[in-house]
Amino acid sequence: MNRMITNHWRRSAAGALLALAILSLGLTRNTSAQAEKRMTKQEVKSLIASAKTREDHQKLASYYSSEADRFAAEAKEHEAMAEAYHRNPPMLASKHPMAIGEDHCRYVAERLREASAKMQDLAAKHEEAAKSVPQ
Repeated sequence: MNRMITNHWRRSAAGALLALAILSLGLTRNTSAQAEKRMTKQEVKSLIASAKTREDHQKLASYYSSEADRFAAEAKEHEAMAEAYHRNPPMLASKHPMAIGEDHCRYVAERLREASAKMQDLAAKHEEAAKSVPQ
């Protein structure tokens, strides 16, 4: 019994450390999208409402493209966490699979990939809109 409790705590601690390491990698990354000034949600809403020029649509396309990249990167992080949980499942994952563990991370990764695809679609539409605006 004592050995089982000790192994549980070791696995839980190892899983927590792995998750923290993965998250810290995501926080320390400095991509070009982060280096540029990101538009706020209010700026995006305002630009959507008033977009008439080629530059307006290019700004929106760039915004949606960077959001697609961000979502895709987060999806990869969640896939990595799912693999870590697969190799070392937490004890509560079997009782609450969508709250913690592999199933939860795979679900989140899938939703992030869907969001990335939608952002790519919006970026493509604004690229087309920019091309169709007369000079």
